[in-house]
Amino acid sequence: MNRFEFLKKMGFGGVAAAAVLLQACKNDSESVTPAPANVDFTVDLNAATNAALLKAGGYIIQNSIVIGRTTAGNYVAATVVCSHEGQRQVTFTTANEFYCTAHGARYDTAGKGLNTEGRRGLKTYTVTQTGNTLRITG
Repeated sequence: MNRFEFLKKMGFGGVAAAAVLLQACKNDSESVTPAPANVDFTVDLNAATNAALLKAGGYIIQNSIVIGRTTAGNYVAATVVCSHEGQRQVTFTTANEFYCTAHGARYDTAGKGLNTEGRRGLKTYTVTQTGNTLRITG
């Protein structure tokens, strides 16, 4: 028995069954919090909690932002909210990519999608380094 037949048997007919089916197929990303806006905070590279940023491919998540260190030693930042389905699972990899562990969406350091799941792109932020302090803005 398919879903429509089940709903019909339960007393849902025509329009009511169609509405239930459409709601069940709705993309959950419609109700997900969007990428953070008006970002402005600092990260101390000397703090033990930020030690992952001292090696290439290392990353931290702070204020719903993923901050990563590239293999060239530059710092990049993007939202933790994936544009594919709104999952809050974006990380940074040693391949210099932002990666969503939920469905495999991949993005370059500028936020451009690198595969079908990442085609909508990813919100990125500006990282400015002054000594051992990173400032993330955007």
